Amino acid sequence: MKKAVFMVVVALLWSASAALAAGLKVGEKAPDFKLKDSTGKEYSLQSPEFAGKVLYICYVDPDEKDMNNHVEDALKKEKESGAIDKTRFEGFGIVNMKASGLPNFAIKAVVKSKQKKTGAIILFDYDEAILNSWGMKNDSSDIAILDKERICRFVSYGKLPQDKLVEMINIIKVYQAK
Repeated sequence: MKKAVFMVVVALLWSASAALAAGLKVGEKAPDFKLKDSTGKEYSLQSPEFAGKVLYICYVDPDEKDMNNHVEDALKKEKESGAIDKTRFEGFGIVNMKASGLPNFAIKAVVKSKQKKTGAIILFDYDEAILNSWGMKNDSSDIAILDKERICRFVSYGKLPQDKLVEMINIIKVYQAK
């Protein structure tokens, strides 16, 4: 009997870990979260700041914070030109607090600097909730684009190549118009 129970538990754990490893897939609804910013304000995918908007989410290891600066620069240029509608689009970052050996106070100082530069909302993932539920990567700077219904329309791990940057911006333009 103990052997049968053990086998069932092992099978369940294996299934759960396989599901987690699968991660966020294009065409699937993103799991919601509750994370806080540096002021303690809590956000989720249902927060009023995100309502009715296409979302650009950058999940970042603090040690890799500059990996996708070219993406932020391109998005800023697209918003300034009007090609991306600021009223239908929101970008924000999520910091994987466990990915770095830096102390939290140092990470928070970097975040405040980044917020001044970009004006973006930056949230803290202290227990790797997004890493685990979305299948994001450690030691990286990962990107997800969610439509207004929170369906994943684009996901990329690591440094985004130029051709994928163009693809990502086009996806944002298409889904903000819907």
